[in-house]
Amino acid sequence: MRILAGIFLLLAFGLMPVSASAEFTKTKIAVLDFQMQGEEQENQDMGSIVAEWFITAMVKEGRFDVIERRLLQKILSEQQLVMTGVVDESSATQIGKLLGVKVIISGSVMKVREMLEVNARIIDVENASIIAAESVKSSTASRLQDLIVEMSAKIIRNFPLEGYVVDRDGKKVTLDLGSRSGVKPGMEFVVYREGEVIKHPKTGEVLDVERIHTGRVRIQTVLGKISEGEVLDEEADDAIKYGQLVSSAVIGGNGGRRQPATAAAASVKPAEDLPKGRLYVSSEPSGAKIRILNIGPVYREGMELAGGSYHIEVSAPGYRTDRQWLKLAAGEDRRVAVSLRPAPVEVSPPPTALVPKSQTPQARATAQPPTVAAKASAAKGESRYIKMLRSGNLRSKTDAGKLIVREGVKDTAVLDVVEQELLKGYQASGDDRGAVDAMAWLCKALGASGNGKYRSTLRTVAQKAPHRKLQKYAEQSLGQLR
Repeated sequence: MRILAGIFLLLAFGLMPVSASAEFTKTKIAVLDFQMQGEEQENQDMGSIVAEWFITAMVKEGRFDVIERRLLQKILSEQQLVMTGVVDESSATQIGKLLGVKVIISGSVMKVREMLEVNARIIDVENASIIAAESVKSSTASRLQDLIVEMSAKIIRNFPLEGYVVDRDGKKVTLDLGSRSGVKPGMEFVVYREGEVIKHPKTGEVLDVERIHTGRVRIQTVLGKISEGEVLDEEADDAIKYGQLVSSAVIGGNGGRRQPATAAAASVKPAEDLPKGRLYVSSEPSGAKIRILNIGPVYREGMELAGGSYHIEVSAPGYRTDRQWLKLAAGEDRRVAVSLRPAPVEVSPPPTALVPKSQTPQARATAQPPTVAAKASAAKGESRYIKMLRSGNLRSKTDAGKLIVREGVKDTAVLDVVEQELLKGYQASGDDRGAVDAMAWLCKALGASGNGKYRSTLRTVAQKAPHRKLQKYAEQSLGQLR
C-alpha cells in the first residue's frame, strides 16, 4: 500500500504548476517603418531607423516576440503591401493574419522647421482599434533615439504581465512568471482574487469578472520560469493566496523596471523630471475610501502624479465598489467625480420551524435551507470554476482542475463543464505537455467527484486519447467512480 501511495505522489508531482509557466507565450508584434511627413529630411531612412529603435527596445524588454524586419519586408512585398505608413483598418487586419501577430506599431516621423516629431500608434489587429498613441518631439536627431526609448517604455505599460500565485510561505510569494516572460528584480505586481461575474442583462453573455484587490508583491529573485517576491501590503492577513491572479504594476513611471546602464538610457529624461499633474477625486457619498491600486503612495486630494495610467478604486459601506483606469498626460490636472451605486440588500430567508430531535440528519438538513449569502457564495465559486474552464487558456483549465480536486467540488453544474471541456480537448492534446496536463487534471476532477455519470467519458478518454500519459490518468480516475 505504501509503495502504491508513493507512486501516486510521484505521478501527482508530475502535474504540478511547472506546466503553467511553460505555457507563457510572448506577445507577438510587428513594427512597420514609420512614414516620412512634412518638410524634406536630411536622412531619408529616418522612418526605418525609428522602427529599428522601437524593435531594439521591445526585444530588450523580454516579453515580446518581434517580427524581424527582413522577414516582415519579404512577406509584405510578396503580398504587394507597403511596409511604411499608418495602416488603415483593412490593411491592419490583413497584415495581422499574414504575420500571425496580435499588435502592430506604426506611425510617422514629421519635420516642421527645425523640430522632429515622432507619432506612434499601437493597433490591435483583431479589430483594428488603436490601443494607445504616443508622441515625442526633438530639435535634434541625436536626441531622438533617447526619446524613442522613453516612448517605448510608455507603450510597454499597455501590456501588463499577468500570471498566478503558485506558492505562499509567510511573506514570500512565488509567481509563475520568470525571466523568460520579462520579469526583473524590483518589479511590483498587484494581486487580485476573482469576484462577481458581470453578465449582459439581455443576452446573459459573460462580459467580465470582477477583480478584487488583495495586495501587492515586489519581486526579489527571478529564475527562468518563476520569480519570488515579498508581500508589500495586503488587504487582510493572508489575503494573498495560491491561485490568485497577478498583474504587473506601474511604479515610478516605468513599471518597476530598471533602465539598462548604457549611455543612451542614462541620458533619457527620468520620469521625476517630467512635469507632473494633480489628481482630484470626488465621491458620492462623500467620505468614500479612495485608493490608487497600481502605485505605492496613498491617495490624497490633489496628489501629484507623473503621466501614465492609474487604477482608481472608490468604496464605501453599503455601496458597490467602483474601479476604473484613468490615463493622465504629463503635467495634466484631472478632476474625476464618482457616484457609487447602492449595494443590493441581502434578504434573509424566513425562519424555519423548530425541528424535533427525533428527525434524521437528512430531514434536519431539508428543513434548514441555506441562507441567501451561502447560495450567493456557492454561485460565485461555481461561476469562477466555469469561467476558468471555458477561458480557452490551458493554464486556467489546469488550475481549475486542481482547485476542483483540492476543494472537493461535487456540483454537477461545474463537473458537466469539466466533462464538456475534456471531450473537446483530449483528442487535440497530442504531445503538447501543457494540453496533456490540463486534460489529465480534468480527468482527476471527474474521478474525484465519485459520480458514476462520468464513467462513459473517462472510458472514452482512456481508450482513445492520443497520449499514453492521459490514457493512464483517465484509467486511474475511472477506478474512483461508483
